[in-house]
Amino acid sequence: MTVDVKKALNHKIKSIEYNLTRKDVALYAISLGFGKKHLKFVYEGSHDFSALPTIGIIFPGQMIVDVISEGIDGLEFDPMMLLHGEQELEILNDIPVEGVFVTESKITNLYDKGKGALLILQCITSEKSSGKPIFKNIFSFFIRGIGGFGGDRGPNEKPIPVPKDRAPDAISKQTTSEDQAVLYRLAGGDLNPLHIDPEMSKMGGFKVPILHGLCTYGIASRGVLEHFCDNDPSRLKSIKTRFTKHVYPGETIETEMWKINPTTILFQSKTSRDGSYVLSSGVAIIDPIKKGSL
Repeated sequence: MTVDVKKALNHKIKSIEYNLTRKDVALYAISLGFGKKHLKFVYEGSHDFSALPTIGIIFPGQMIVDVISEGIDGLEFDPMMLLHGEQELEILNDIPVEGVFVTESKITNLYDKGKGALLILQCITSEKSSGKPIFKNIFSFFIRGIGGFGGDRGPNEKPIPVPKDRAPDAISKQTTSEDQAVLYRLAGGDLNPLHIDPEMSKMGGFKVPILHGLCTYGIASRGVLEHFCDNDPSRLKSIKTRFTKHVYPGETIETEMWKINPTTILFQSKTSRDGSYVLSSGVAIIDPIKKGSL
């Protein structure tokens, strides 16, 4: 396994075009557990039909496939050793419910973490017709086994700790279905067989196919949206978290949330399996003022 940081940082990633339909918007919401009680997210005929903010993570999906299948210049690695470590999504402008979107991606950093390398990719998704940027995604991937190449270790950023002196301001519980991953793989665009093929999941060390980390991410964001944004998607400005453990379809995801100031929500999520945390160091930035309230 060889690592050439300069080559990796200069690697060109092809742009991705995505034709979003209202059906896609509704299907994505359904894949996160929304239903007939939430018509604004699942019914395209609703007067206030809206896209969930985390739909922004589906547009760079093909980029991940290309990185795994085609590789990266200057970076040799086994795709089975790549782990999705963190995800950050920023909503830059109002989200259209249909249209053609173009995502431009680039590798911004490659850090030497000793036992592995931390690969950072930035993706900007824009509306093709106007050129207006809508989403900014930052993917952090940890690649096991290729560290020790003498590179920069990167910033030592300390996550904001959740308050230990008080209970969460809100708790959201959602029981996933046994078929949650079956639906999410189509709505979220992640067709990795690890999430549906029992033989592939066993090869990955799991007893059954696991739920997509980005589905768990979407479910956690749903809690923030419901408890702190009055289900107004325009008020969620950004959300980031660290993936710490897997979820099996059928388990209950419990998201604990603390509002530490008018615009910042800290959160973490655990499963009913053993109470272990599957998302940690979560931070959501919200608009405290509801649109039209001034």
